[in-house]
Amino acid sequence: MDELAFRSSQKIETIQLQAQLTASKTKDVLVFYSQQTKQLFAQFLNSKKAEQLKTFLKEVSDKVLIKARDVQGVIIYHANPQQIYRSIIRVFGKKWTKRDIYFGCAGLFIGIVIGISIGLAVRKKEPVVRYMQAVQCNQYLGCESVTIVEDAIASYECGEYDVLVNVKAASIQIIDVNICNGYGRTLRKILQRIYNSRSDLPVVLGRDCTGIVTDIGSKVKRLEVGDEVWLAVPFWSQGTLSQTVLIAENRIARKPKNIGFEGASSLPYAGSLALSALGEANLDASNSRNKRILVVGGCTPVGCVLIQLLKHWKAIVATTCYKKAVPVVKALGASEIITSSETPLNSPFLETTKLESEHISNNGLLKELEVRGDIYDVIIQTDNSMSLEALSKYCKQSGAIISTLPPPLASDSCGFFSEIILSLYVQLKYELQASICHFHLVLLGLPINDFDETHLCYIMLDKLTEFVEDGYLQTVVDKVCVPEDIEQALNHIQSPQSIGSTIMTFR
Repeated sequence: MDELAFRSSQKIETIQLQAQLTASKTKDVLVFYSQQTKQLFAQFLNSKKAEQLKTFLKEVSDKVLIKARDVQGVIIYHANPQQIYRSIIRVFGKKWTKRDIYFGCAGLFIGIVIGISIGLAVRKKEPVVRYMQAVQCNQYLGCESVTIVEDAIASYECGEYDVLVNVKAASIQIIDVNICNGYGRTLRKILQRIYNSRSDLPVVLGRDCTGIVTDIGSKVKRLEVGDEVWLAVPFWSQGTLSQTVLIAENRIARKPKNIGFEGASSLPYAGSLALSALGEANLDASNSRNKRILVVGGCTPVGCVLIQLLKHWKAIVATTCYKKAVPVVKALGASEIITSSETPLNSPFLETTKLESEHISNNGLLKELEVRGDIYDVIIQTDNSMSLEALSKYCKQSGAIISTLPPPLASDSCGFFSEIILSLYVQLKYELQASICHFHLVLLGLPINDFDETHLCYIMLDKLTEFVEDGYLQTVVDKVCVPEDIEQALNHIQSPQSIGSTIMTFR
């Protein structure tokens, strides 16, 4: 131990000695170079170049002083009241000819015009702010975070491909409840930044609406001011439950002429989802005859559209619904109706047994399907009463199982770094779309403004218009409300009593 301490002390002394030597050498080097610098500076001051530089600087300073005195003299001369008076007398005191008067008036007029033009050009442009009523979600904390605001900022200026719409009616969808709970929040934040340069919150609810066109962009070709239209927007976009919406031309179309605003607003979003599901299942008028189709949730907005179209295409339509909705789905054209249990309206356990009621309903539907023993060509899920896995045993191996429910988004659980990576990916995808598809989009007169929801477009809306005007598709409106009833409306669409669409009107 003593030997270890001795060697340690030797090491420390060696290090101290080396540090002292290093410090001493550093000091010597600094002193040497500082002396060299002083000598060089002294030599420069005593050199001819330094004398020339001094002379040059003195000459420049003298010239500057002379010019300053000259300018001062000119200012004093022209600012002298006596000199100003003499100049005025010299100009206006003489006799003026008509030519002088004409030239003077012309110069005065031109000067006024130029002055006004410059003033208008450089004046600070006051921002135009317009307000509107809107239903907004301020935080992703559920339906409790939904509020009605009277001073939401209203859009008033159209881009080249934009259309400004005065909203008459809009539907309230289940996806609005999902949005209140945070559905799509990460993508919404990223895409709003790319497309609109605005924050994702507050987000206006509503995914479709009907209204009247009040303004159009310079490159909008399909629509005119005054047209009665309907439209649908994707989950990440600002919604339609507001008095005014600004929408890209590719998401809007003229509404059917034979239905009103309230009825028409039940179809754009639900109808687009229904047509997308039918396309995914490869079903149309040419191949649907006698095919057995199961629509899970026949009384949902999407289910009501599916039953009518499939019935028109001569398919054999089976559907599930609550007992209360049986007359409605039968009138829509369902051939087979599978009912599920429903908690009575006067049950004291209505709120406390919601999850249990859904579980009982699920088991009851599965038992009914098992008893029937039917196998379907296509199964389309429009509500969550049964899982896709449970439904798979009732579908043909060559058949298809389609869901119209909003798919789970992995991006909603992204952390900070994952969100940065996703943001870069989305930005890159947008830039690639913009560069590759620009030529085709210019030919079509459409902007790039979609992200994996291309079915929400005017092509789908025009198909729906054709079905409605031909009498094959009817609207199913369950309840009409005003913005002040938003809380009751959101609760209603989640309850078993909801059949078809719940509509909100704006006046």
